[in-house]
Amino acid sequence: MKCYASTTLMWGKTIDEISSKTKSLGLAGIEIWAEQAWYYKMTDRDIRRALKHHELDATFHAASWDLNLCSLNAGIRKQSVEEIIRSIDLAVSIGIWNITVHPGKQTLTSDWNSWHFDCLQHSLDTLEDVAKRYGVILSVELMEPVKKEFVTSPTVLNQIVAGRSSSIQTTFDVAHVSFNKDLITTHQEVDRMNKIHLSDTSTAQYHVALGQGELKLRPYIDFIQSSKLPIVLEGYDTSEEAVLLRKHLQYLNECIRRTEDKTIEVSSY
Repeated sequence: MKCYASTTLMWGKTIDEISSKTKSLGLAGIEIWAEQAWYYKMTDRDIRRALKHHELDATFHAASWDLNLCSLNAGIRKQSVEEIIRSIDLAVSIGIWNITVHPGKQTLTSDWNSWHFDCLQHSLDTLEDVAKRYGVILSVELMEPVKKEFVTSPTVLNQIVAGRSSSIQTTFDVAHVSFNKDLITTHQEVDRMNKIHLSDTSTAQYHVALGQGELKLRPYIDFIQSSKLPIVLEGYDTSEEAVLLRKHLQYLNECIRRTEDKTIEVSSY
């Protein structure tokens, strides 16, 4: 299992501090969020230097906050595409090829789903052309079943990527799976998966510490321990000591000790 840390788990830190902490905790890499890099003015040179110095791999998360690739508003759609292209530019300048993107969501009611679906495909047509030109992969993420989101099942996600080139793949976000769904079965239903986002979720909040939500995680952790895909621990944390990330790792270590499987190694910090 190749575990990465989302940079949002260390919000407010420099890229060197993030990389140093990630390395000290025994993880394989980081997933860099575009908005965080821009907000804290992280340069591609500084990011490359930190990754090289701390011997870390990296994936990338394109801009997603406040964006909508299939908005009813044409200006928002256009700007959303441009922000993702800007994200691709940064990822390429760092040397990262695996880039997660959020699909669009409804502006109005579910009666508009067909329109939104077609509009999303049009936006992805443009982004796929850019991905091919740069030689990167855009990984469309499975979203949580909340108001306005409609790419919330493997069926819809698979329909979005079907027939497209290998430049378009998928990200399976465990915390976005409904409580009544089996994680392993849902995982197996997703086509073209090239990345896993891992955290827990509760009725009150998404992306809580592993083992502190309502998902049945232990069988799923056993299931993915032999996976070769990047597995990104997720969440948002401004604490000085990266408390949420440490809780994630504590749970994973407990799972490993229980199964006596040494396929991942994280420090005891």
